[in-house]
Amino acid sequence: MPFEITQQNASALQPLFKPWEEPTRHRLPNPQSGQPAIIAPGRRPSKVPLVRAIRAEVDAWRRGGYAGVSETSHTLLHHWFESEHLVKNEAGDLIPFRYHWAQREAIETFIYLYELRRVRNVAELLFEFGDQQLADLAFGIPPEQDRWARYCAKIATGAGKTKIMSLAIVWSYFHSLYEPNSDLARHFVVIAPNLTVYERLKDDFENCAIFYADPLIPEEWRPDFQMQVVLQDEPGGATTTGALYLTNIHRLYPSRDNGGEASEEEVSAIFGPPVVRGRALDTGESLRARITAHPRLMVLNDEAHHLHDPDLAWNRAIDALHEESLQRGQRGLCLQLDFTATPKHNDGSLFRHIVVDFPLGEAVDAGIVKVPVLGESDELVVRGDKKTPAHERYGMHLQLGYQRYARTYEELGRVRKPVLFVMTEDAQAANEVADYLDSDAFPLLKGRVLNIHTRLKGRIKTVTRGGRTYQEFVENETAMKADDLRALREMSRELDSPDSKFRCVVSVMMLREGWDVRNVTTIVPLRPYSARSGILPEQTLGRGLRRMFPLGEMPEIVTVIEHPAFRRLYEDELAQEGLDIALLPVREVFKQTVTIFVDHEHKPVADLDIEIPQVSDAVETTSELQGLTFEEIRAAFQSKFKPLPIGRKKEGAIEYKERHLFTDEIVATMKLDAGLLNNAWSAPSYFAQMLGRACRISNPHQVLAPLVERFIAEVLFERPVDLYSGEVDHRMRDMDVMEHIRATFTPLILEKTVRQKKRQRISRGQRLSTWKPYQATSTAQRPALPAERTLFNLVPCDNDLEQAFTDFLETAQDVVAFAKNAGPQKLMLDYLKPDGQRAFYVPDFFVRTAGGDHYLVELKGRQDELVPLKASAAVEWCKTASGKEARWHYLYVPYHLFQQGAATTIAELARACEPSLKALLDEWKTKQLALPLEEATTQSASEALFQRVLQEAGIAQPPAEIADLMRQAVILLDHAVRSRYPTYAHAFQPLLGPLDEFALHILEKFLKPAIPANKEASILFFSPDLNHLAQREQALLERNQRYLRDNLVFGRSIQRLGTLLFCLHYAHQGGMGADGIWKAVSDTFSSPGFRDLYELLERVNEFRNTRVAHVETPLNDADEARGAMTTWLQALVQLHELATSPL
Repeated sequence: MPFEITQQNASALQPLFKPWEEPTRHRLPNPQSGQPAIIAPGRRPSKVPLVRAIRAEVDAWRRGGYAGVSETSHTLLHHWFESEHLVKNEAGDLIPFRYHWAQREAIETFIYLYELRRVRNVAELLFEFGDQQLADLAFGIPPEQDRWARYCAKIATGAGKTKIMSLAIVWSYFHSLYEPNSDLARHFVVIAPNLTVYERLKDDFENCAIFYADPLIPEEWRPDFQMQVVLQDEPGGATTTGALYLTNIHRLYPSRDNGGEASEEEVSAIFGPPVVRGRALDTGESLRARITAHPRLMVLNDEAHHLHDPDLAWNRAIDALHEESLQRGQRGLCLQLDFTATPKHNDGSLFRHIVVDFPLGEAVDAGIVKVPVLGESDELVVRGDKKTPAHERYGMHLQLGYQRYARTYEELGRVRKPVLFVMTEDAQAANEVADYLDSDAFPLLKGRVLNIHTRLKGRIKTVTRGGRTYQEFVENETAMKADDLRALREMSRELDSPDSKFRCVVSVMMLREGWDVRNVTTIVPLRPYSARSGILPEQTLGRGLRRMFPLGEMPEIVTVIEHPAFRRLYEDELAQEGLDIALLPVREVFKQTVTIFVDHEHKPVADLDIEIPQVSDAVETTSELQGLTFEEIRAAFQSKFKPLPIGRKKEGAIEYKERHLFTDEIVATMKLDAGLLNNAWSAPSYFAQMLGRACRISNPHQVLAPLVERFIAEVLFERPVDLYSGEVDHRMRDMDVMEHIRATFTPLILEKTVRQKKRQRISRGQRLSTWKPYQATSTAQRPALPAERTLFNLVPCDNDLEQAFTDFLETAQDVVAFAKNAGPQKLMLDYLKPDGQRAFYVPDFFVRTAGGDHYLVELKGRQDELVPLKASAAVEWCKTASGKEARWHYLYVPYHLFQQGAATTIAELARACEPSLKALLDEWKTKQLALPLEEATTQSASEALFQRVLQEAGIAQPPAEIADLMRQAVILLDHAVRSRYPTYAHAFQPLLGPLDEFALHILEKFLKPAIPANKEASILFFSPDLNHLAQREQALLERNQRYLRDNLVFGRSIQRLGTLLFCLHYAHQGGMGADGIWKAVSDTFSSPGFRDLYELLERVNEFRNTRVAHVETPLNDADEARGAMTTWLQALVQLHELATSPL
C-alpha cells in the first residue's frame, strides 16, 4: 500500500545500494497501512521463471571468473567491469564511470547463454531453464518461427538499455573478428518503433559516438574497430569490417510519396503507429539488399513490446531479412536481442523469452532513476462533465501541479531547469490546457508552454532574440506540414537544454516512449489508463524517470499529481514492478536536495577561498610500444633464465596461457592450432600477436615480430638457430618455449607501456570560488549543514562522522577556511590498483589554517585493501602540490581517533593521526594481497592437479578441442573447495556446452544417414505408427521423435543430451517395436559399447539436472563433487571420440 512521505521519514526514499552494486536488499510493502516499506535482505525475486533459473547460473559463473568462454569475451568482461573509467560529462568535466548492475547482468547473461550454454532458439531456452509447463509451451513454437537465438531484456525505463545494446554490439564484433570459429556477427540492425525513439538512438550511435564516449573498447583494440553507422536510407555499409544499420521499422515498409499537408501516413511515420497485422512487407529493396549481403546479422529491437504477436509486420520483416540472407548464400540472423520495460502481450502475459529482469522497483532501489511519488490532496476533484473545457474540469489538478512544480523550480533552478509534463485526453483538451497554463496565472510558465499533438494547426517560425536564433510554434488555421511537425518534435526533445525556453509540455500520446527528457519533475496525467488506450501507468512514469544528476549520489523524485485511474491501476501495474510508491500531500513543503553554490551574497568569499593546485596524474598508459631494443631483451633473458635445449620433435596438443603483466594472473587460456606453429619462420608473428593481445598494445607485428624472431634465433636456445632450416620447427609448439618468451617480453613491454610517473605541478591551480553550483542530498541522515568557515552556502555530509568533523572545523582554533570535496569539479587522484588497473580516489575535505598550512583530509570509518594505495597517492599529491605559497599535508583520520575528541586544533589532530598513517603505509609495503582466482593455484600445481585428475579418470590424453575447458573445470572445483564456497556447481559450467554439442554431433552422425531424402517420406519416418503401444509409451515416443526431428531436420537444437540419452535407453531396453526413426535408433545404438556410454551419461545427466543446471540440492560435498567431476571428464572424452571418429 502507498505510504505518506514527509520530511521526517524521507530516508525511506534513499537508495539501498549503488547503481553498479549487486542488489542485496529490496523493499516490500508494509502490512501496516501508511507505513514506509520494509527493507528485506536479498535480491527481489523475479516474477519471470526463466530469469530466476538463469540468474542463479550466471551468478555462479561470475563468481567462477567467467570460466569456459573465449579470450575475447573474458577480456571484455574484465575491461568493462573490473576497471575504473573516466568519461566526460555534458560540461566537459571528467567523472568516474561504471556500468549499472542491470547493464552488467544483461551482457553477462547474453554471453553465458550464447557462448557458454549455446542456446540458439526459444524452445531450447524454455526446455533448459523452465519448468514442465514452459517445456510444454516450447512444443507449441513452430520451428519456422524459431530459427535463431532470441533473448529479451526486461529493463526499467531509464536504466540504460542503449548501453546494453552497445555492449552487445562490441562483444559480437570482436568475438567475430578475433575468434576463429565464431558464429557471431559484425553487422547489426538496430530497429526503432518510431522516429522519436530513432532520434534518441541516433544521438548515441551516429558517427559511432557511444563507442568512443563510453569505455567500451580496450585502448589497444581501437584500431581494429572499423564500424560504419548507416542511418535509415543513407548509403554505406559495404566498405568497413563492420556496419550498424539504424532504422525506424517503418523504413522497412513501402514508402509513400505524399505531398502537401501532413497526411495520416506522414503523421504515422513521424510519431510511429502500431505495426498492424496485414501490413505489406515489401521492404525497401536497396536497404534490404545491403543488409542481407553481409555474412551474419544481429538484430537489436528497441521498445520491443511492439513485437508482442508473431504475425505482426515487425516480426515478419525480421523474418524476411533472415530468409533473404539465406537465399543470398549468407547465414542469416545469429541473434536477436529485444529490449523493453514492458514485454507484455495484449492480455498482460509476459514474453516467453525474457532472460533478464531489472524492474522499476530495483532501479529505484539502486538510485538509477527518480523515485516516483503520488501527489495527493482532498482538493483534487474533477468538476463538470465531458463537455466542460479541460482546464475547468481539471483546474485543481493543474493548479496543484503548478504549485508542486514551482517548489521544485525554487529548489533546483540554480542548476537545472525543471519541466512540467501534462498528458491530456485528446487534442482539444491539450489546446485548452496549454492556453490555460500559458497565462499570467502561472508566471513561471507564461510564454514557456509547448503543446504537441498531431492535430495542431499552425507553423514553425524562426525568430532571433538577443543575437540568438530560436524556433517557435505560431498557431493559425492551416494544418501543419510534415516538416513543421518534425521541427516541433525536435523542440520537445531539447527541453533539457538551457537554450530551450520551454518549462512545460502538453501532449496527448505523442511522447509516450523514446522521449528521454531528464528534467521532468512533475507529471499531471489527465487521461484514463488501459491496455486498450495503448498507454499504461509505467509508460507515463517513464517520461519522468530519468535522473537529472549523477547516478546514486542522492535520491530524486518525480511527482505524479494523482489521477483516480492512475491510483487504481498503480497496484496492478507498478506493484508488479516491485515499486512501493509513496504519497506526498501536494501542498506539503518537502525538499530532498539542496543546491550547493559559492555564497557571494552572505560570505566573505575572498577570505574563505582555497586554491587547489593543478597536479599531473601519476599513471600513464599507452597502447603503442616504442623503444624496446634487442639488447634489453637479451640482457633480461640472460639475467633470469638459461638457454633451452633444442631437443627432439614431440607430438601432441599444446596450450597457451596469457598472464596479467602485473600479477602474473592467467587472463586468458587458449588452444593453438599446431599447424600455425609448424614452421619456426612463421612462429614469431604468431607470438607477437599473442603478446600484443595480452599486453594490450596496438602495434605488435610492426615492433614485436622482428624482435621475437631475432630472440628465438640468437638467444632462446643453447646455440643460434636458423628459423628457415626447419631445425627448431618442432619446438615452437612446446610450453617451455612459450613461457620463456612470455616471461622475458612481458615485463619489458610493461615498462614501456604502463608506468607510474612522478606527479608534477602543472599550474598554480583552481580556486574553489570558481566551482559551478551542484545539487546534493539534504536529509536527516545526510544533511547539508550551514557553516561560517566555508565559502559555500552549505556543507553536504554523507554520514555522522562528516557531520562531527564539520562541527570540529567550525571551532578548531587554527582553521580559517574549509570545504567539502564534492560535485562535478571535485578533486580526484589517480593510482594503480594491484591488478594493474588505473583507479581514482576522492578525498573528503580541504582545510586551510591561519599559518598557511593546507590539509587534504580523509575520514575513514572502515578500511579496505585499497586504502593504503589511496593514502600513498594522496601523500605524493600533497608533496607535489606544496610550494612557497602553501604547504599541503595529507590528514588520514581514523574514526576511533576522532571519536576521542581531545584535539582543539587541526594541527593537534594531525599529530595524533600521524602514527596511523605511517602504520598504514608501512603495512602496505610488506602486505601481500590475496591472489586472484587463477593465481590461487600456481601453474605447476595446476598442471599437476589436472594430470592427477586425468589419471584417476583413466584418461591418458585429453582431446585438444576440450582440454582447456576440462582443465578450467578441475581448477575451479579445487579453488571452490579450498575457498569453502557454499556450492561447487559453477565448476561444472564450462563442460555443459561440450556435453550438448557432442551429443548433437553423435545424433547427426549416426541417425541423419537414415532419414529419407524425400520430404513426404521424411515426415512418415518421424511419425511412425505407434497404435500398438500404451498411451503413456506413445506420448513418450511422440515427444522424443519431435525432439529428434527438431534437431536433425529443422536444425533447432533442443534437449540434445537428454535426447541422446533417451535414444540409448530405448535401444538397450530392446525397443518397443516401433518403425521409422525408432527402428533406426534401435539398429544404431544397440551395440554393447553404447550401453556403457548410456550408464555413464545417465549419471552425468542426473547430476546435471539436479545439482548444476537445475539445483535441487546445493552441491557442497567435496568428495561428491570430485567424484562427479571424474565421471563428467570420462563422459566428455567418450562423447568426443564418438562424435569425431570416422563411421
